[in-house]
Amino acid sequence: MNYKPVGEDEPWQRLNSHHEIPMGTIGQSRINIIEGDAGYGKSMLSLRLMHDWCTRDQDDQCSQLSNIDILIHLNLRQLGGVASIYEAIVKCLLPLDSSIKESDVKQLLQNEDIRTLLLFDAYDEYPDKDKEDNFVSHILQEKLLQHVEVLLTTRSSCIPEGCYGLTGRIKLTGFDGRAREDYVRKVVTKGDEEATQKILTQFNTNATLADICQAPLLFVIYAHSAHKAEINIDFRSVTEFFRCMVKCFHNHIRNKAQTKPTAEEQAQFQKFEDNHDTLDRLAYEALCAENQQLTWDRDICARKLGKEFYKRHTDIGILVEEEVINSNILSQPDPYKTEVRLFHKLACEWYAAHHFVKRLRSSPSSLPGNLVDLMDPSELQHVYRFACGLDPIATRQVLDLLKKNKDCNSLAVLCALEQKDKAGDVLDMVRDLVSRDVIISRYDSRLLQRTTIELVQRACQDEIPVSCLQLKWCFTKFDVTSSCIVLRSDFRLANLKTLQVLHILGEYTDGEITRDELLGLLQTCEGLTELWVDSMGLLLPLSIPPEMIPPTLKRRNINILYDRRRGLVYRLSFEHGQWKIHDQRADSSLGVVIDQSDSQLEQEWCLQELKMAAEAGVEIRVLALFESFNTVADNSQSIILTSGLTIPVLPTLQLLNMKGSNINQEMFIKILSYVKECPQMTTLLFIRSQLPDVVDPEQIPSQLKRGELRVWWDDDVHSRSCLLDLESGRWDEDLSVETDSETDTNQCNYQ
Repeated sequence: MNYKPVGEDEPWQRLNSHHEIPMGTIGQSRINIIEGDAGYGKSMLSLRLMHDWCTRDQDDQCSQLSNIDILIHLNLRQLGGVASIYEAIVKCLLPLDSSIKESDVKQLLQNEDIRTLLLFDAYDEYPDKDKEDNFVSHILQEKLLQHVEVLLTTRSSCIPEGCYGLTGRIKLTGFDGRAREDYVRKVVTKGDEEATQKILTQFNTNATLADICQAPLLFVIYAHSAHKAEINIDFRSVTEFFRCMVKCFHNHIRNKAQTKPTAEEQAQFQKFEDNHDTLDRLAYEALCAENQQLTWDRDICARKLGKEFYKRHTDIGILVEEEVINSNILSQPDPYKTEVRLFHKLACEWYAAHHFVKRLRSSPSSLPGNLVDLMDPSELQHVYRFACGLDPIATRQVLDLLKKNKDCNSLAVLCALEQKDKAGDVLDMVRDLVSRDVIISRYDSRLLQRTTIELVQRACQDEIPVSCLQLKWCFTKFDVTSSCIVLRSDFRLANLKTLQVLHILGEYTDGEITRDELLGLLQTCEGLTELWVDSMGLLLPLSIPPEMIPPTLKRRNINILYDRRRGLVYRLSFEHGQWKIHDQRADSSLGVVIDQSDSQLEQEWCLQELKMAAEAGVEIRVLALFESFNTVADNSQSIILTSGLTIPVLPTLQLLNMKGSNINQEMFIKILSYVKECPQMTTLLFIRSQLPDVVDPEQIPSQLKRGELRVWWDDDVHSRSCLLDLESGRWDEDLSVETDSETDTNQCNYQ
């Protein structure tokens, strides 16, 4: 899981376990939202936190729950029509004969001396979430119980709006490679290495399986079924996968039967498995409903489905019963009712797709004109994919519907891939798409990102060369553990063995690709011929020792290019493990800013760029030191930064800008002595700095007096701009002057 502190620009931080969720930590969030797709374990995590609190050691100060006095866990799916948090607690958590009243609960929760955590589960299924006046929104918007800590779970597509104050985010990312391997080895195969590798190999070679089984729930079902040989593990479509999944449910109950079923019972079982028209219609209507109400009253549902059908599907776990508050009953003695739902939203999409196909074939004109709006492909892509896999005749109509949405081109191809008999024609479409640049952007919808990723991975799986993949402002890191690229959206790209060119465009993205990550990325992308990183903030290794580079990589001679947006492009030599200048933009020169707040690696990269440019005779237009200047070495051959790094003499430097420095007479002369060693320097600029009012002219190097050097001081204390007279050592004030040098300095920040 990943944690995002308060602030839109704050980076996501990896959490290794739920114990690291920073609830109530000083400087962290009072309200935290746990988000994830269906089946990613949100409800399980909320229950685990409640269990940990109940069994906590109060002396363990390391636990984030150790200081919580009261923890209140509420399933929001059960709270439709409940007017207040106090009513919810009394009705959901207290015995029917309890003497505790709502007023007592209110008094307890309003006590600021008692540290309370409200754990709200399943906000995405909260019946009243779209109503303006509901108690959950009041708490999230700090209109109610402002001192109480809140942990809320919801799907990523249903984040509450209008949360004020400190709101942190925890994103469940599903099983990565390490988690899958650990679970299979420890829980499924019990250490049987051959069986473990057989299951894991499927995830490494089957893009469809890897995508759909990111949800831990589906992965667990698949892993156990595959190990027991109850499921076909060599499929190429999500329709095949889910058909096998549903069959596993039915087979499992058959295998558990204590006596062998009679022929009549077998026929009845098969009938229930094959004929589910009513359940199909219920699922379809639920997904098309405005708020997607995916639960039904148990008695009404059983009556519609038939008692035997209903019992069969609850016994095998496809339908799940749940007790909720009966908001329609105004008095005791029975404030509860039982609702039923499908075990997973994907199951709802599976059955809905059957009814969707039926309507497409029998009366397509009866479908609403805004069907794509009612069944949003960004949330319900599998309805469309299942429909194409279930019926070849419906495929063309589905594709026509998807063409109305500009983000659905990749989804349309994936839908077409569900048809086995047309796989060859569709693979030609895939081959054509990946022969051109494939782009994944930070600003793409989640649907477009996800379907594009699956399209690329499907091409790699079928040995189709992917010409070029561009990741625009969405790259986060390469995860060495799972051998995959992680995007800002937390989607992952793995098994890119036929990718030829990878272009990472980073803008001002902060981050670092370490040596191990870079080498891992190059080894994972077996067919890669060029890696091009185009970013100011995404830092690559300064060098790679040649002995760290595997011989196989050296033989491939991959072209690794790095553009820091400063006019120069660098290429990594595998022979020496060092960067060299590869190209220079036309009419461009190097501009570098070293800020005191920059990381050590960023400052080291700046120094490396300056040295490479100076050695190659490339013009260094400007070097700006923003509060990072410390002193000049005694021999005047280098500038020493506050970080301890040193800048050598730069023969091609033209402008030196020093901002935020406190410089006395002696230091000023040292700086001039350094400048004297830089023969091409024409401008020395001081901004927001304290300088001596008069400089001893006798100490100013005579070489500078004869040259073209101009020394400017933008004196903000006295609101003046001054030029130093090198002969007299006095500052000549000229308020009308606006130097081109300062403009150059500002531009180098955005180059």
